[in-house]
Amino acid sequence: MKNLTAPLLLVALVLASIAPATASTINVTNDSLVTLQTNDSLLFYISDNSSGGHGSTYPGEIEMLLGSMPLGGPVSSIPGTSGVYMPGILFTGTLESQDGSISIPLTDSDATRLGLPAGDMLLTPGSRSGGSYSGPIDLLSADVTISSLEAAALFASGEVVIDLHNTGAAITFGYSGSPIASDFTASLISPDGSQSVGASVMEVECVHTPEPGTIGLLIIGLTIIGTRLGKAMSKDKPLAKPCPLPQMPGRARPANTNIKRSESPRM
Repeated sequence: MKNLTAPLLLVALVLASIAPATASTINVTNDSLVTLQTNDSLLFYISDNSSGGHGSTYPGEIEMLLGSMPLGGPVSSIPGTSGVYMPGILFTGTLESQDGSISIPLTDSDATRLGLPAGDMLLTPGSRSGGSYSGPIDLLSADVTISSLEAAALFASGEVVIDLHNTGAAITFGYSGSPIASDFTASLISPDGSQSVGASVMEVECVHTPEPGTIGLLIIGLTIIGTRLGKAMSKDKPLAKPCPLPQMPGRARPANTNIKRSESPRM
C-alpha cells in the first residue's frame, strides 16, 4: 500500500484539474437576503410588458440596479470622478436570451474608467428610501444599449435574463422584510429615450458553482485515508505461523538437538 500512495495521489491531482464543477440552481424569488459566494450567479428573468408583442415598442436601452446593506471597510477612488468603490467585490453582467443564444455584456461606466473589460461591474455606495429599509446601501448598477433587431430577438419569448456573476468576494444582496425580486430594478428605455418603464421581475435564481478542484481535493482526502487504513491493517495482521517440520517415519527426534526455525519476514 505504501508504494501505491504516490501514484494514487498523482491520479487524484489529475482528476482535480479536469473534474467538472457541478452547478446547482435555487429559486430565490421570494427570499429577502441572497448570499453569493465566488463563482455564484444571480439570474433575473424580466419581462417587457409594454411591448405588447410589437417590435416598434421594444426598448433600445436597459438600466439595472441591485442593492445590498453597506459592507463598510476600505474604499478606493474612481479615476476622473469624486466617487469610490468597494475593492474586492467584482461582478460580470450580461443580458441574455432565455435559450442563451444571445449574450450582450452590460456596461458599468465606473468599471470602464478603471480600464476593466466590458461586462465588469463595481460595487459603489448609494442610498435607499422607502420599503422595508431606508438608508445607505451598496449597489451594482449598469446599462446596455441594444439594437431593434437584438431587442426583438431577446424579447421574442417574452422574457430576457440579466445574469450577474460574482468573480470577487462573497456578498449578500437584499434587505430584510422584502423579497429580492422587489429589490432589483430594471428600466426599459425607448430607442429615442423619450419613455422609460419598469420591467417586471418574473423569477430570480441563484446558481451555485463549486470552486474548481473541490471534487479533486475530496478524492485526495479519501486517498490519504485509504492509505492510512491500509497501513493500520498491515500492522494488525498476525504473523504467519511456520509449518512444523515433518517427522521421519520410524525415527525419534534426538532429545538434545536444537532446531532453529527460520522466522517469516514481517509484513
